[in-house]
Order: sequence, then C-alpha cells, then structure tokens
Amino acid sequence: MKRYRCRWFYPGDSPPLSDISFTISGQQIVAIEAGDAEAIDLGNVAVIPGLINTHTHLEFSSLQKPLEPLRSFCDWIREVIRWKISQPERNHPAISQGLAESIHSGSTLVGEIATRDWRTERDWSEVDFPQQVVMFREFLGLDPSSISASLDLAAEFLSAESPQPCQPAISPHAPYSTHPELIAQLAQLAQAHDVPLAFHLAESPEEIELLRNGTGPFKKMLSDLNIDTGTLFESRQGPIDYLKLIDVSSPVLVIHGNNLTGEELEFLSKRENFSIVYCPRTHAAMQTGQHRWQQMLEHGINVALGTDSRASNPDLSVFKELAFVHSSTPNVPASRLLRLATVNAAQALGQQNSGRLAAGAIASLCVVPLTENSQSDPERHLFDNPNARLGVMQSGEWIVPVK
Repeated sequence: MKRYRCRWFYPGDSPPLSDISFTISGQQIVAIEAGDAEAIDLGNVAVIPGLINTHTHLEFSSLQKPLEPLRSFCDWIREVIRWKISQPERNHPAISQGLAESIHSGSTLVGEIATRDWRTERDWSEVDFPQQVVMFREFLGLDPSSISASLDLAAEFLSAESPQPCQPAISPHAPYSTHPELIAQLAQLAQAHDVPLAFHLAESPEEIELLRNGTGPFKKMLSDLNIDTGTLFESRQGPIDYLKLIDVSSPVLVIHGNNLTGEELEFLSKRENFSIVYCPRTHAAMQTGQHRWQQMLEHGINVALGTDSRASNPDLSVFKELAFVHSSTPNVPASRLLRLATVNAAQALGQQNSGRLAAGAIASLCVVPLTENSQSDPERHLFDNPNARLGVMQSGEWIVPVK
C-alpha cells in the first residue's frame, strides 16, 4: 500500500481538488484524503485520470509523418491504400510501436481499429500490451456476395478467447466502403454480443456528395479501383439513413461526424448509447471549418476524443489533442476538456470503470508537471506545455515513473 501527495487532483468528473493525498493498494485507489505530510510527495504536479484514446489505427504507427495530400480526401485515401499494399501483411512492429507510444504519452485505454485480429498472431508480453485495448475488428466491402463470409468472420472474432487486456468490438468501416446490408448485420451482431460498434460517418463533403447524388470524387475513385457499386448510391440517401442502420442498444461510436446536420444531431441527442468521436488535429489538417463538438455537447450528445492514426496525425498523444483544443477554446476549464478524454471516452467505449479517479477505482492515472501559471490556476493553464513528460501509472504499476 502506497500513499501519494499532489498539488492538484482531477477526479475526472468534477473540478480539481487542491493538496490531495491518495492511497493505492494493489490495482486500486482505496482512499482520497486531504494532503498528508507523510505521503510520497509527487511535487508540483496535477494528477489526472489515465487518458483514453477513443479512436486510432495502430497499423500506421511506423509512419514518421502523415500521408499527403491531407486536404484532398479521396487522393489521401489512394495514398493510404498504396502504403498498406507496401507493408507486410502482419505488421506487428508498427502495432507494438503504437501501443508503446500510446502508453508513454498517457493513454491507459485505447480504441483500436484493426484490419486483422492481431491478438492471436503472436505471444504479446505485458511490455507490449501494458494498457487496456478495445479492438474494433474492421470490415468493409461493397460486394453483396461477400457479406455472408464477413459475418461469419465477425462472429468467430467475437466468440474467440481474448487476452485479458484486449476486449473485442466491431467496426463496419464507412458508407463509401461497406455495403448497407453488411453494416446493418454487423450492428445487430454487436448488439447480440453486447460489444461496442464504431462507424466512420460524415467524414468529408465528398462522402456526402456520393450518398446524396451518387457523384463526385468518391464515385470516380471507386470506379478507378474497379469497384462495382451497382445501384448502391442511386437512392439519394444521407448520414441519417446510415445512423438508422446502426441504431442498436450497444455502445455506438460515430467516428468524426464532421458534416452532420441538425437532423442527425437531433437523432443522436435522443440516444444515450451513441457518441461522437472528435479527432482535433486530424480534423484541422484535413477539413475546412470548425468541428461542432461544443454544439453536440449542448445537444446532450456524448463527445469523446481520439487521435486517429499517424496516417493523418503526427503522433498518438491525447494530451496534445487536449492542448490543441484548449488553444482554440482557452475559456473552457481544463476539467471540462478532460472529460472528453476520460469520462466521456470511457462511456463511448462502454468502459465505465475507467476515466475516473475515486476510491474503489482502478489506479490508472497520469501525472502532469505544472508550469508556474498552472500551479495557481490549472483550470486555465493545465495544457500550457503540450510536450510535457507525463508520469503514467497503469493498474497500480508505474509504466512511466515520475521524475
């Protein structure tokens, strides 16, 4: 049993507490009390819940910089396809690199979109696998003849025994890449197994043009790839029609949602199990205009943060995502922003035992060194140094010790 003391303590679901001691026994926090002079003093730091990266693709973690052109979505997808073709089928080093980068930048829980079930492809040690992972097995394909095989593979994936830190989930990719019937059936499968479902939706204006008019850059790209879409995009649909396809009772993550309208926000506001995943730096690099995350919160929609992958982002640091959001919304208190990467993110992934620091909670946390300003006013200055080296504890064990 160890007792620590810190200058500021963020529970995750409320403003910070000053001069707090907290006691850890095994994997749990067992007590949170006023500052104790005999506790191990962590110094001028803020203790926050372990950060949660709600959305990433670890297979791209070996990239040193994002793929270009980020401002031309369909051309960027072409580069993603070319890069994936050039990589080994089992890209374990990149996944290991991504897991290590994630935990060392403070993410104690990761929502991973996996094109392969890499859980069973090697003996993952605790060093490779220090944090919790919700693995969304990704499925795509517009050919109706492949739907049955995809559903069989998804059912097999969900029924397989999984390593303890890794929990299975399902992700039909996106409207432009996945047959509507496959999307609907995978959603029903997620509901039957009570696992989360992730779905990229309303990511770009080009996607909206394809859905509404059956035209535009996406139509040309699919044709260039010799993908026969038949009459799929002739029915003049929109994001609302796809939201209805995935309207199930398990946790549903709508990835990006950059171009959702009032009708779709109204739909989402009536469903507590739906969440929007906002990837701030990827959005800024690839989209024009501001994301409507604040308006979504005002509608009562759960909003969580993700980094997306290194194909569109320079790193996998959720703390840097928070600092980026703070730079454009400096009047939003740090405790409110932290919810996007802790409490809200845990809700999105169906992991309600994560994202909070309280007696009885798992001791997964980060230690943020404070600047001169943040020592006295962390609500305004907690994210002043986005490059700060965080101390990281996972389930009661120091992964990155405090210096």
